[in-house]
Amino acid sequence: MSAAPPSRRESTAKPLSRERIIAAALRIIDADGADALSMRRLAATLGVQAMSLYNHVGGKADLIDGVAEFVTREMRLPKPMEGSWEDRIRTIAHAFRRTSLRHPRACQLVLTRQLSSPTALAPIDCSLTVLLDHGFDEETAVRALRLFTAYQVGCLLREFYASSENRGEDDAAVRERAGRLAGSGFPAVARVAPMLAVIDHEAEFAFGVETLIEGLRKHAPPLASAGREGR
Repeated sequence: MSAAPPSRRESTAKPLSRERIIAAALRIIDADGADALSMRRLAATLGVQAMSLYNHVGGKADLIDGVAEFVTREMRLPKPMEGSWEDRIRTIAHAFRRTSLRHPRACQLVLTRQLSSPTALAPIDCSLTVLLDHGFDEETAVRALRLFTAYQVGCLLREFYASSENRGEDDAAVRERAGRLAGSGFPAVARVAPMLAVIDHEAEFAFGVETLIEGLRKHAPPLASAGREGR
């Protein structure tokens, strides 16, 4: 799921620019994580002196903000968004999941970092607008945003890290794990062993989104509920 590691040195034929620097930083993060990013490594990757980077970026914090903005732009949310508030929340959630799978390590920055630039704030504003325009009060809209963000963080961490050992498994490996679970001595685990042995991240993500939406409906004002019933 992550990008190929960056080459040791890139050609310096192209002039140095903020966009080129951010793209190289993203490749390092995709390959090795944000902790592996340093101005010295980035300069070596680009084949320049570290001090020359400061003509275009303010330092590592600015780099990470730039990477977060780049990832945010990749979400490509439709404008205008169609459908009910539920449909629009689904669109935003699944768009971010698709981007997360392309840049899982970088997306953690978007989900966990305090962002302030117009580009990085765009999907946050979009999510809040969906709820506010359908009559949700400000406090509920903010809490719902943070709830969905926490869910996205958990799903991303689980799918990318916790399940790495299960990627590319064949049917025999799944059956072997189901057999171990069935013989675990725990009745509930044994009962659902065939399902517990298989991980369908996309289906489970969709189930979670629908569950969150169903819970949010309890807080929907009459305007939002009427819109849903009138579809």
